[in-house]
Parts: sequence; C-alpha cells; structure tokens
Amino acid sequence: MGLFDRRKRDKTEPEEGSETNTDELEQESEPLDAAATLYRTTHLNVVPAGDDVLLHDSDRNSPIALPAFELDLLAQCTHFAPVEEHAAAAAQRTGLPADGVAQRLYELVDRGLLVSKRDVLARARDAAETDSRPALLLDRIAVVTSNRPTSLATCLRSYRERYGAGIELVVFDDTSDPAVQKENRRVAGQAGTGGRLMYAGEAEKQRYVTELAARSGVEASVVRAALNEFDGCPLHCGSNRNAVLLDASGGAVLMVDDDTTSRAVRFADDGHLRLSSRYDPWSLRFFASIDEALDAAEWEDVDLLSWHRRFLGRSPAACAFDSATSNVQRTVEDNHAALELDEADSALVAALSSGRGRVVVTSVGVAGDSGMAAPMYFLWLTGLQRERLLENYESYRATRAVHRGAEIATISNTSFFMTPHAAFDLRDTIPPFPPVLRNADGAFGSVLRTCAPESYVAFLPLSVEHSPPEPRSSDFDQILRSMGSVRANDIIRDIAHAYDPSPGVSDSVVRLQAFARYLIALGTMPAADFDPLVRYHITAAVGRRIEQLTRVVDQESGPPSWADDCAAAAAEGLRALTEKELVIADVPGATADERCRRFQRALHRYGRVMEAWPVLLDAAKDLRVAEPVQSE
Repeated sequence: MGLFDRRKRDKTEPEEGSETNTDELEQESEPLDAAATLYRTTHLNVVPAGDDVLLHDSDRNSPIALPAFELDLLAQCTHFAPVEEHAAAAAQRTGLPADGVAQRLYELVDRGLLVSKRDVLARARDAAETDSRPALLLDRIAVVTSNRPTSLATCLRSYRERYGAGIELVVFDDTSDPAVQKENRRVAGQAGTGGRLMYAGEAEKQRYVTELAARSGVEASVVRAALNEFDGCPLHCGSNRNAVLLDASGGAVLMVDDDTTSRAVRFADDGHLRLSSRYDPWSLRFFASIDEALDAAEWEDVDLLSWHRRFLGRSPAACAFDSATSNVQRTVEDNHAALELDEADSALVAALSSGRGRVVVTSVGVAGDSGMAAPMYFLWLTGLQRERLLENYESYRATRAVHRGAEIATISNTSFFMTPHAAFDLRDTIPPFPPVLRNADGAFGSVLRTCAPESYVAFLPLSVEHSPPEPRSSDFDQILRSMGSVRANDIIRDIAHAYDPSPGVSDSVVRLQAFARYLIALGTMPAADFDPLVRYHITAAVGRRIEQLTRVVDQESGPPSWADDCAAAAAEGLRALTEKELVIADVPGATADERCRRFQRALHRYGRVMEAWPVLLDAAKDLRVAEPVQSE
C-alpha cells in the first residue's frame, strides 16, 4: 500500500459505523492539553528486511514492519512537536503533500511509533512515585591540590565559612616535595578549622595502598598504579581523584579543585529542567581577561550542596517529579514546558519515561579561567555561543576568560566532563580516572558513558569562581600549535567512545571489566601492531578537527579574521599530520618509540586498575585514605 492510499482521518466526527456514546463525545470535544498534541519518535532498533524495515521496541513481543521508504518520516521526528509541524518539515524536505504526510504520521501515532509528550510525562511521574532509593547524605568536600598552599587555604576557608561544622573537609595532596606537603598540611589545619578536617598526602596514600591491597586481595602493584606509582609521568592528578573516589566509596563526595571557591554565579533557578544529549551542555560567555570575567560575575551566596543533593543519585524521572527536587517537580506538574526534552535523544527520553538510570555525577561550571587547554573549538562554535564570540572576535579568539555553565539544570547522557567542581554518587560502581597525564576527566567522561550507559551527569545552572594563582598563556599561536597535538588521554577517550564492551548488557561492572580487558590486550600487543594503531588515532583526531573547521566555514559566515584563522588552523593540522612525526603530545620520552612504550604501559596499567576497580571500591567502604588533621 502506498504512502497516501489510506483515507484521511476525520478528527471531528466518528467514523461511519463506529459505536460511541455521549460521554465519549463530550470527552473528545474537550480541549487537549498541549503536551498531548506533541509527538516524537520513540526509541526503536531498525533492522532491514527487503522492501520493509523491522522496528524493534523492547516493550513489544514482536517487531513492527514498515515500508523502508517511510522510515525517513519517522526518523526525522526527533523532537516533540505537533504532527502538522513534522508533516510540514517533511513536505519541504521531500516535496510530498503535507496533508498526506500528516495522515501517515497520525497512523504511526496509532501504531505507537510516535509517542506523545503527555504519555512520556505520565509514565515518568508513575516511575518517580515508585523510586524508593534513599537520598544521599552529601556532607564531605574533597579538595584536590598540588603545590599551591595559598590557593588551598583560600578554597578551604571559603567552604568552612559557608558551611561551618556541618561538613567534613578532606585535602588530597598530590605534592611530591616534602616541604610543600608540610606547608599544605599546615595551612589546611589553619584554614579548615571549625569542623572535621582530614588530609591525604604521600605517606597516607602509601599506608592506604598496603591496607587496601590486603583487604581486597588485589595485587599491591595494581593499587599503586591507581594511586601513587606513575612510571615517569610528571602529571598525575587522575590518581589523586581516584583516592577521592575510594575514600568516599559507599557514599557521596563533592570534589573541588584548589583554585576554586564556593563563590558562585547562578544562571537560573526557575524550576525548569532540561534533558540533553548535546555533547557540551554548557553555555559560554566570553571576556577579554580573567579580571574582567571575575568583575562581571554577580556573585551569590548559593547553597551548592543543596543543589547537588537535588539531583545526585536520582533517576531522571525522580529529578523531574520527586518533591525532593524542590521547585522543579512543582513547576513540571504545572507546566509541561518546564521539562525541556528537545535536545534529548530517544534513549534518554525512554530512560525518563521508564524511570531507569540515575544521576551519578553533578557538575558545576566555572567563572574566571576556563580550565581548558588551548580552546581551538571556539573556531567551530555555532548558535548563540558563536554570536557571542564574534561580538568581539579579536579579543575573544583565544581567551581563557569565560563564564561557563548550564543555562538551566540539565541531565545529560553526554560523554563530556570536566572536574573543577563535581559531586559523585559512589554507592555503585563508576569508573576510575586514568591515573596519569592531562585530560583525565575527559577520558573519565567517555569511559563512564561507555561502561555505565544508564548513568547520567546533571549539569547545574551555576558557575563557581575559578582563579588559578599562576598566569596561563592565551594566544592564537598556541591554538595553532595544538591543532596537531593529541594527548594520551584524548586517545583513551576516543577508544572508549568507539568501543562497545558488552553489547546488550547494561550492568556497569560487567561492561567496565570487559572494557578493562580490552585495554589490557592493547597494553600487551606487539609494538609493530600497537604503534600503527596510535598513529591512526592521532590521524583520526586531527582529521576530525580539520573536518569541523572546513564544515563550519562552508556553513557559517563571519568576519574575515575568523575565516583566516579557520584556514590557518586547518592548514596547520594538515601540515602536522603529513610533515611531522606522529607522536603522543604529552607522554615523556626522548623518542617516538619510548613515548609509545610508556603510553602502552599506561594503557595496560589503567586496564588492570579498571578490572580490579569494583573489588577495590567494595573493599574501600569504611576504609579512609585521609587521616584527621589537628587544627593549629
């Protein structure tokens, strides 16, 4: 049967021969609430079957057959909108008559292939009512630090003054210099006075490794790889973050960087909630200097812990409809538009309606220094953020000065992640951070998404003060130099993003250990096989950057200086790939071979840590890394 061979539905009169009654007619004549008239495609798996496709829905016992040429109609309904709006867009795209497309879409509604927002919200509300998981107690703040006693003191003091004795402050010190460790412990004792204060430095971690290995049965070398053995890599903030996770196992912790404070900018608190699958849910505002960004901030005395508690450990449904999330629940009940779903993919919408999954991390943005490496991706921004950048492109093209955060509270299934201020639910298994080198948080985000697909991040509509004590360079030449630069954890991030460790299995422990075994296998490959794989990942990463630059220039307009910058960056990326030796940018080593061997060992060690991580987390419950500090 053809696309428009069925009689158009009459939405005002019953069909001839149908039985009805007065009550039904009166009910149908009542105005429909807005959510009932908004539709999008439901979560389906598509299997080719000759001239048809088979649409598999996990809630059905058998698939639905659909003519293959009609799949496009369904596939384009990726946001909630009236059927007529979807039909008009399809008509413009295909040249088919809009009324015929609308009729076909209504028939897809009848077959359950398009779901209404009202039905999604009703199911989510029911799921929230049956969510019995207890709320988390979040009263522990871990400050990760290294070689910055002055910043550490400022950070600790800001949280102690804000929360008093009601919180525990824990310092995790990655400093290797004994004199600086002593100074960090001293300033912690002073700045953290007035409540419970703990400290974990090199000596505490060494004692902990011995005790955790004995308690867990995991080889001491694996525990050391997670926490305090770095194979010559000079930067190892990921190991410090792993110590935070183990120290809080079974509970929850807010992890903050030592160059942040509790001063915050609030973007919104209007009860709205967004579900988003966009890669970076944060919004950017640009400034010419860090001082300008800090001066422009409207600082507020925000209860950051309260914001984290609203979302952490809850399902997306509970975040929307549980009264514990404060005015979010009330506003969604009153106004369906307060729950924004247009950026969510079908899997995230399905998780909302079924009550599956939970928020395992809550994250806050930054105001001041961006915390990023060279911001090459400014060049391919789109939408409102691009407009803001181009308002003063010459000043903003390589700036580190931003306000960066979510416009409204956003629950996401993205792999994007940064850790200047983030809370973690550690009642179940989440991955460890790569112990060494930069961008451990970016790799963590990808591993979390790959190994725990029903774990979500909530980006809160807040940004905390971020002002590093040391000046950080900000110039476009640095961006050009970084175009062909790919770091070790960038490769781990890409490996995680591309790999499905256990198809069809959602259990995070199973998936985590399957991915761990893959990393271990990479770590034991012959060099003749491993090195070309590394070169491929470098090529693919730089190639994607060139492709993004080329596409944005083709699709967007801007000042000549912006177009010139894009061309220069793309040319530098291509030159780096074709004229330079392809090496991992941040792995130490005098030769490419030495770098590859160290990176291969890092992969193997991270795989071993990941494989043992569920056992380590379980053994770590009630076992503290940090020890009490007496205030001075």
